[in-house]
Amino acid sequence: MASIDAHADAEPGGVAAPDRDTAQSENASPSPAAVPDIAAACASEIADTAGTADKSTPDDGGEAERQAALDRFGAMKKGLFEQNMITNQTVVGESTDKRVRRIESTRVFSKGVAEYRARIAAGAGAAGATGATRATRATGGAGAGGELSSVFVRVRPLFEHEAERGEWDCVSPGRMDTRGVVVHEGCEKVKPNLGRVKALRHHAFDQVQPIGTDEGVYSELRYLVREAAAGRRSTLFCYGMTGSGKTYSTNLMFEAAPEELVAAGGSVELIAYELAGKRCFDLLGGDGDKREVHLRVAESGATHALGTTARVAASAQELRDSLGEASARRETAATGTNASSSRSHAVYQMTMHGGGTLTIIDLAGNEGTIETAYHTKDQMREAAEINSSLMALRTCLAARARGAAYVPYRESLLTRVLRDAFTMEDSLTAVLCCVSPACSHLERTLSTLRSAVQLTGQTRPAAPVDEVVREAGVVKGGPSTWDAEALATWVSQQDLGAPAAVPEEMNGRQIMKLTAARLAPLCNNDKAAGKVLFDALRVAAKEAAARDREARLAFKAGPKPGSSLSFSKAAPAKPVARR
Repeated sequence: MASIDAHADAEPGGVAAPDRDTAQSENASPSPAAVPDIAAACASEIADTAGTADKSTPDDGGEAERQAALDRFGAMKKGLFEQNMITNQTVVGESTDKRVRRIESTRVFSKGVAEYRARIAAGAGAAGATGATRATRATGGAGAGGELSSVFVRVRPLFEHEAERGEWDCVSPGRMDTRGVVVHEGCEKVKPNLGRVKALRHHAFDQVQPIGTDEGVYSELRYLVREAAAGRRSTLFCYGMTGSGKTYSTNLMFEAAPEELVAAGGSVELIAYELAGKRCFDLLGGDGDKREVHLRVAESGATHALGTTARVAASAQELRDSLGEASARRETAATGTNASSSRSHAVYQMTMHGGGTLTIIDLAGNEGTIETAYHTKDQMREAAEINSSLMALRTCLAARARGAAYVPYRESLLTRVLRDAFTMEDSLTAVLCCVSPACSHLERTLSTLRSAVQLTGQTRPAAPVDEVVREAGVVKGGPSTWDAEALATWVSQQDLGAPAAVPEEMNGRQIMKLTAARLAPLCNNDKAAGKVLFDALRVAAKEAAARDREARLAFKAGPKPGSSLSFSKAAPAKPVARR
């Protein structure tokens, strides 16, 4: 789905400049003849389409032929665009796709992230008991008051298919003694006196509370269940890009919450429905099929889903089974990014006998331009509808966080049915932001967390901090690099046929300048021994050169994806977390 953050940068781009050791022949730019002439091809297709339209009449099915020609033209233009994205390199043969460039620099960026985490861990260890006290205070206050209680962040693990294409983990927990997460943006910058360098931009989001484990999802959000059992209105929104683990986290709540809800209220009434565009469907109908229901506005101004099935669960297992049944009926479809992408907003409302309500909303995921590159026409229409509703939801939550006098909940069906969560003084609201750690999803992750900052009442996150990262290159070896001690040790290990004595101040660079005749005095004036020493030095130099060449090739080796467009072409049915 399209992103709710309009300013998020989702287009391929990047700085292109030559690597010093990269040969032109290895990554040569395609010749002009090799790059398809899109303008000419489009003009030809338009002419063919116009000719088809002129020859057709309404009586011979001309409208259908005209539409078919337009569809062929659209498919051709898309294919040419994809081909051009992959083959149209710059004159130095480097990719202009910033996601690809991040992956190509996996080694240096992942090393920089590991060093950053080590520094943070060392600083947290030095903080001692003071840091632990602050951490307790930061988490213990969640849920107090009637405002937006907190924004939580859950980072899913990196998947194996992502690691195989070279993705690296770009999200780290914040300082161990406080809240927050840090997103590492791998980029290239031009620095004075350094030229083009690789850099990590550390985006810190200290206003959010990270959740690191499956067990932590319920333990951190448990206060919502307790407040609902005490008679208050609790609402949880699960928000993030598609494939980031929203439905997975929702199911974790479904597994743990029923025990406490039933124990507190005796019985729980559940209604569940989904909002797909401007239509609403009941998820608990007895016939096994989803039934469309209609939204009606009551005299109080609240919007209700009229005709939804209400089930009363007398035990935790009954409630758990009903929640699982409703979740299984939800509208999903396979996309290039997620094989089971939710295409609707699901609302699960549980009402206790004492009047308290716990509402969990599993929102449809948002996607960027790259993620929607292979969407069908219907999926693009769904993306536009979901984008509009997510924008309205974000606006309402931000207004509530600021304590605004007016919350614009009438802007979408989703915010209308959830009006009480925005307007009731005793309501308690939390947002669980689910993000992906893959470096190619960095733009979507930043968009989600920037929205989260607004939901806490802040206008903008802290400015990122740049850190130049370097990787040690290949250190040249061989006799010319030896110092006096290394040279003396090597000579003592050679079988020259005569004793050799190297001056104490002579190093490898100096001895490599001597001919065989000039090496003879070092071997008791034995010319044969001098020739053996001369040849042994040359053999050692050639062996070192071969090792250096292999090291340079290994240094340049790594993932070389053609284009990030291929990342969203097909997704595995059951992704496996990397261990």
